[in-house]
Amino acid sequence: MTDWIENALRCPKTGTELTREGEFYVSASSPAWRYRIDNGVPILLPTEAVQVNPS
Repeated sequence: MTDWIENALRCPKTGTELTREGEFYVSASSPAWRYRIDNGVPILLPTEAVQVNPS
């Protein structure tokens, strides 16, 4: 995925920036939300999000 597309990605739950961490994108929010990447395609569906640091 090109840099400009990655820079435009936002968390569908919070609207915050996403950072790639291995095979996931993680939101910059607190709590953070993690979205998987399947075959190079980020799955940015709120129903697929996993909370990674619950408050």
